[in-house]
Amino acid sequence: MLIAVRVVIGCGSVFLGLYLGTRSAFEYAARWNVLLCAGVVIIGGVIVLARVRQRLPPSRKHWIAGTAVAVIGLLVSAFTPVSQTCCETVWIISLGLPLPWTTGHGDTWAQAFDEAWRGTSVSEPVSAIANVIFWGYAGMIATLGLGVNRRAKHRSVDARP
Repeated sequence: MLIAVRVVIGCGSVFLGLYLGTRSAFEYAARWNVLLCAGVVIIGGVIVLARVRQRLPPSRKHWIAGTAVAVIGLLVSAFTPVSQTCCETVWIISLGLPLPWTTGHGDTWAQAFDEAWRGTSVSEPVSAIANVIFWGYAGMIATLGLGVNRRAKHRSVDARP
């Protein structure tokens, strides 16, 4: 049962990343934030499929660091204006990193930001879910990266005469 869940989540993530990458190439003129999201989701899906086994698993510090990356990244990205445009008297602000999940319009920057934050103008739940997946995988990649670094240091200590 657990293997089937890993395969479904891993394959779904890889397909989602490929979809975002190809959609970015055709619709968004290869915007960096969409390509970044696609790359992280693909790498995360491959890690889930690969079922990484480590002799020296990540320590509690590594899990805390990975969780911090995911939570802080998600919180900071909720307030980060991805795009801001001003045309004479109308401001348009999109919030969310890497994918904008809400957009607001207003006469001033503050009014547009407030409308975007409240989500009264345009809200995209798919982009919001993709951001949660992105930051979750970013935290997982950080945890495993720190674990690989720990394993490399452990091997270098064992190799000394």
